Amino acid sequence: MSDRKEVLCIRCPKGCRLKLKIGDKVVVEGQECKLGEEYGRKEASSPQRVVPSTVKIIGARYPRLPVRSEKGVPMNKVEEVIDELKGVEVIAPMKKGAVIVENVADTSVDIIAERGMEVQE
Repeated sequence: MSDRKEVLCIRCPKGCRLKLKIGDKVVVEGQECKLGEEYGRKEASSPQRVVPSTVKIIGARYPRLPVRSEKGVPMNKVEEVIDELKGVEVIAPMKKGAVIVENVADTSVDIIAERGMEVQE
Protein backbone atom coordinates (compact mmCIF):
# COMPACT_ATOMS: atom_id res chain seq x y z
CA MET A 1 0.00 0.00 0.00
CA SER A 2 1.31 3.45 -0.85
CA ASP A 3 0.45 6.96 0.23
CA ARG A 4 -0.23 9.64 -2.34
CA LYS A 5 0.65 13.28 -2.02
CA GLU A 6 0.52 16.26 -4.36
CA VAL A 7 3.06 19.07 -4.07
CA LEU A 8 4.00 22.13 -6.07
CA CYS A 9 7.63 22.00 -7.14
CA ILE A 10 9.54 25.18 -6.21
CA ARG A 11 12.92 24.28 -7.72
CA CYS A 12 12.42 26.26 -10.95
CA PRO A 13 9.96 28.84 -12.31
CA LYS A 14 7.76 26.23 -14.04
CA GLY A 15 6.04 25.25 -10.80
CA CYS A 16 5.17 21.69 -11.81
CA ARG A 17 2.38 19.95 -9.89
CA LEU A 18 4.01 16.76 -8.69
CA LYS A 19 2.15 13.61 -7.79
CA LEU A 20 4.05 11.49 -5.30
CA LYS A 21 3.39 7.82 -4.67
CA ILE A 22 5.11 6.94 -1.43
CA GLY A 23 5.67 3.28 -0.65
CA ASP A 24 8.75 1.07 -0.59
CA LYS A 25 10.12 3.61 -3.04
CA VAL A 26 8.98 7.07 -4.09
CA VAL A 27 7.53 7.51 -7.57
CA VAL A 28 7.36 11.09 -8.83
CA GLU A 29 5.05 12.07 -11.69
CA GLY A 30 4.32 15.41 -13.34
CA GLN A 31 7.83 16.86 -13.34
CA GLU A 32 9.19 18.54 -16.45
CA CYS A 33 12.83 18.37 -15.40
CA LYS A 34 15.28 16.42 -13.26
CA LEU A 35 15.09 19.07 -10.51
CA GLY A 36 11.40 18.26 -10.07
CA GLU A 37 12.11 14.59 -9.57
CA GLU A 38 14.82 15.35 -6.99
CA TYR A 39 12.52 17.81 -5.20
CA GLY A 40 9.65 15.32 -5.12
CA ARG A 41 11.80 12.57 -3.63
CA LYS A 42 13.20 14.89 -0.98
CA GLU A 43 9.75 16.31 -0.19
CA ALA A 44 8.44 12.78 0.35
CA SER A 45 11.25 11.67 2.66
CA SER A 46 12.42 14.77 4.54
CA PRO A 47 10.76 18.07 3.58
CA GLN A 48 12.78 21.20 4.29
CA ARG A 49 12.18 24.95 3.99
CA VAL A 50 14.35 28.06 3.97
CA VAL A 51 13.17 30.21 6.88
CA PRO A 52 13.00 33.99 6.32
CA SER A 53 12.58 36.30 9.31
CA THR A 54 13.91 39.48 10.93
CA VAL A 55 15.93 40.23 14.04
CA LYS A 56 16.34 43.43 16.04
CA ILE A 57 19.30 45.58 15.01
CA ILE A 58 20.63 48.35 17.24
CA GLY A 59 22.15 51.55 15.85
CA ALA A 60 20.91 51.16 12.28
CA ARG A 61 18.50 53.27 10.21
CA TYR A 62 15.84 50.56 10.43
CA PRO A 63 14.92 48.63 13.60
CA ARG A 64 14.82 45.15 12.00
CA LEU A 65 17.38 43.25 9.92
CA PRO A 66 16.07 40.73 7.37
CA VAL A 67 17.63 37.28 7.85
CA ARG A 68 17.16 33.76 6.49
CA SER A 69 18.43 30.26 6.97
CA GLU A 70 21.40 29.60 4.69
CA LYS A 71 19.66 26.44 3.47
CA GLY A 72 16.52 24.47 4.21
CA VAL A 73 15.72 23.29 7.72
CA PRO A 74 13.55 20.26 8.46
CA MET A 75 9.84 21.17 8.52
CA ASN A 76 9.49 19.91 12.08
CA LYS A 77 12.13 22.47 13.20
CA VAL A 78 10.75 25.60 11.47
CA GLU A 79 8.72 26.79 14.47
CA GLU A 80 11.68 26.20 16.79
CA VAL A 81 13.93 28.25 14.48
CA ILE A 82 11.45 31.14 14.49
CA ASP A 83 11.12 31.00 18.28
CA GLU A 84 14.91 31.09 18.68
CA LEU A 85 15.15 34.20 16.48
CA LYS A 86 12.65 36.17 18.58
CA GLY A 87 15.24 37.15 21.17
CA VAL A 88 18.17 37.83 18.84
CA GLU A 89 19.66 41.35 18.73
CA VAL A 90 22.61 42.46 16.61
CA ILE A 91 24.53 45.73 16.46
CA ALA A 92 25.10 47.80 13.31
CA PRO A 93 27.03 47.80 11.07
CA MET A 94 26.10 44.44 9.57
CA LYS A 95 27.26 42.98 6.25
CA LYS A 96 25.05 41.00 3.92
CA GLY A 97 25.75 37.29 4.38
CA ALA A 98 27.10 37.69 7.92
CA VAL A 99 26.27 34.76 10.20
CA ILE A 100 23.74 35.91 12.80
CA VAL A 101 23.07 32.57 14.56
CA GLU A 102 25.18 29.44 14.15
CA ASN A 103 23.53 26.01 14.22
CA VAL A 104 20.06 27.43 14.84
CA ALA A 105 17.81 25.05 16.80
CA ASP A 106 20.47 22.32 16.52
CA THR A 107 19.86 21.96 12.77
CA SER A 108 23.48 22.48 11.60
CA VAL A 109 22.10 25.44 9.61
CA ASP A 110 23.21 29.04 10.13
CA ILE A 111 21.02 32.14 10.01
CA ILE A 112 22.52 34.84 7.78
CA ALA A 113 21.85 38.55 7.13
CA GLU A 114 19.88 39.17 3.94
CA ARG A 115 21.17 42.71 3.57
CA GLY A 116 23.83 44.99 4.91
CA MET A 117 23.03 47.85 7.29
CA GLU A 118 25.28 50.75 8.20
CA VAL A 119 25.37 52.62 11.48
CA GLN A 120 22.89 55.50 11.55
CA GLU A 121 24.64 58.76 12.33
